[in-house]
Amino acid sequence: MKKSIHLAALVAATSIFAEVSVFDAGNINKENPYGLTENEKVLLNNKKKVDRLDQNIGTMQSDVSLVQENIEGVKSLLDGINKRILAMETRITELENSVNSQKATNSNDISNLKSQIKTTQTQHDKDIKNITNALSQLTALIDSKHSEAANPKELNSDSKAKQADSEKKSDNLKYDDIPGAELLEMADKAYKSKEYLKASEYFASLIKKNYKPAYSNFMLGEIEYFNKNYKNAIPYYDKSVAISQKGNYMPKLLYHTAISFDKIGDTNSANKFYKALKQAYPDSPEAKIAPDRK
Repeated sequence: MKKSIHLAALVAATSIFAEVSVFDAGNINKENPYGLTENEKVLLNNKKKVDRLDQNIGTMQSDVSLVQENIEGVKSLLDGINKRILAMETRITELENSVNSQKATNSNDISNLKSQIKTTQTQHDKDIKNITNALSQLTALIDSKHSEAANPKELNSDSKAKQADSEKKSDNLKYDDIPGAELLEMADKAYKSKEYLKASEYFASLIKKNYKPAYSNFMLGEIEYFNKNYKNAIPYYDKSVAISQKGNYMPKLLYHTAISFDKIGDTNSANKFYKALKQAYPDSPEAKIAPDRK
């Protein structure tokens, strides 16, 4: 009896559904279904839930893919960082090894430098001693020559006349208002141009001003020397050394003094100046070309 009822109900439902399908009433797959029974409404509601679930699953899968991509990116970044850290650690190790090696090298360099300084100091002390001895001899020699030069018999009348004429010209020219530095520049320029008379006037004025007197006397000696007035050059060299022995022109002064004595026939004095030059300034160009005299 129950089976008959169920069968009848199923046939009736099928008939109804078939009829509804014909007119699209009760079709839950349509966008806007109508004519739904309670069961069809339940089915429609369940279908919507399933659709939303599918959408959520799709969204979750997209999110998972994005997370996986981010994870891969982070992993790649970490790999790069790890490589850089490894490279830095390697560089640090290399630098530590280099520093240790450099310490050993510096230690050797310092030891060598100390040894060189000691050797240089020893040689320097020796050179100072030689220079002191040479200058002592030179001072004694110059003092004796200065005494001889002070004797009027040592200067001929022509020399006296030249000196008096030079002094007169110097007195007549007015250089008092010219600063010493400017006048010295004028003197050097005139000397280089071989305007010896004008240069002599300038240097004589500088001596009068007491501006660079040692150098100015040396240059007056040079002017007489290049004019081949060797006997007149010697007193100027003498005055220059008596004032100061610190000029960088000292090797040339000694050399030209020795030559001047040779030129006037005083070989003994010339030999002493050659010897003093070689002892006091052995590395100078003048000492290297000066003859070896006893």
